[in-house]
Amino acid sequence: MSKRITSLGVAFAILLTFALGRCGYINFSNSYKVDSSYNSITVDISTLFTNIYSRNGVLLNNNTHSLYAVIKPSEKSMAELKYLYSNDDIKYITDELKKGYPVVMPVKNYAYTKYIRLEEIVNQNNDNMLCRHLIDKNFSGLEKYVDKKIGSLSINYSVDALGRVLDSDNGAIYVIVIGTNIKELINNSKLENDEKLQKIAEASSKKISKGSVVILDTNTSQILASVSLGGDYLNRSLRPYAIGSIFKIVVAAAALENNINPQYDCKSKIKVGDTTFHCQNKHKHGKQHIKEALANSCNCYFVNLALKLGKDKILNTAKAIGFGESFNLFDNTFPVTDLSFPNEEELNSKGQLALLGFGQGKLTDNPLHFASVVSAVANGGYYNFPTLNINSKDNKRAFSAKTAQTLKEYMKYVVDNGTGFNAQYESNTAGKTATAQTGIYEDGKEQLNTWFVGFYPYDKPAYSIAIMCEGGKSGAEDCCPVFRSIVESIDKM
Repeated sequence: MSKRITSLGVAFAILLTFALGRCGYINFSNSYKVDSSYNSITVDISTLFTNIYSRNGVLLNNNTHSLYAVIKPSEKSMAELKYLYSNDDIKYITDELKKGYPVVMPVKNYAYTKYIRLEEIVNQNNDNMLCRHLIDKNFSGLEKYVDKKIGSLSINYSVDALGRVLDSDNGAIYVIVIGTNIKELINNSKLENDEKLQKIAEASSKKISKGSVVILDTNTSQILASVSLGGDYLNRSLRPYAIGSIFKIVVAAAALENNINPQYDCKSKIKVGDTTFHCQNKHKHGKQHIKEALANSCNCYFVNLALKLGKDKILNTAKAIGFGESFNLFDNTFPVTDLSFPNEEELNSKGQLALLGFGQGKLTDNPLHFASVVSAVANGGYYNFPTLNINSKDNKRAFSAKTAQTLKEYMKYVVDNGTGFNAQYESNTAGKTATAQTGIYEDGKEQLNTWFVGFYPYDKPAYSIAIMCEGGKSGAEDCCPVFRSIVESIDKM
């Protein structure tokens, strides 16, 4: 068999998690094109499009291989048709060959042929692919932005003075590559566990009917796994959601950056103007500093803290870790937008500032971005936007190493002694829960977004994880067990 298209070393421009790469896949069309000149005939067999690989070179598209025959209009080629086709097919092919041009036809069963050229064609099939919501163009994934023609596969035949294909010519194969940033896949020998992480995330999240799980590389915010749950075309890893108490991490960071850590006596409610804010289930948490208030997820404490800080200090910290900004996931494309954050004018209202203190009000975020916020804490205060690019590392200083270390300790305390107790695993996990109000009601009951965000392992953080459940009960009940399952599986990996 002639050299196969799969042997083409075109490709590996990047990425994922799925640090992803590019290579050509074949898209076959029955309406293949034939061009002729005074001395040759060229048959365009297929088009090369982008394909997506994990960063260790594993093809993420579930492609299928099909065998096609390129049949010359010659007696020797026609004599071999009986080895490949039924009588009905042979009649059709013979009629087509009378036009004087080669015919391209699929082959069901392989047989050795001397005069009929066989080529293996790769057809794209994304069913049941890993990380489908992030990749498949039908889900507005990466393919939507990079699935472009990068070349073509053709076979050229010489002809005689009468325009007839020479019987001795079996055709010369031509591959034309027009894509840019092409790298050879064969040089990528680094083996990572990205595919294993994706499978772990998918297996651990089966009890969530609607929601998302994201795993990032803590040091770079590269996407290692992304799961969207819901059985539809929505990518919930990128959708904006009310985030609730996980935003208290940001408020705490702003306070620590400004050496503000007041003691506050929580009596289950706090009044700001004409509005009274309550702690969940009207708990009286008593006297606390930031550490205890974060562990108890005390709304009253963080309302008071936000008012003490003022809008500017919170805004500065939030902007430093990407809140209110759009960003691209891949090579200046694949934009993530539609996130909301209150502006300076809106935060002139003490009521809006109070709401922001415990993550409510005009604030939304997606699981992917907030996982990168967790990375900033675990990465010594350095922030990187989430990315699909290999070797991408901006490392912008968001807050001090001292603040990051203190927040790490506080988030471990949340798991060891607070609302995140269901995420404990060998005393080596840290994170924060949330139960966010949405303002959306079904059958008279408000729908809640529940969360757990954290990192693992505590002593040497490698993975930043965000878990979100639509219509949940609490972060502790819905999301913490998923986190624990993920890190337990990683530990055994």
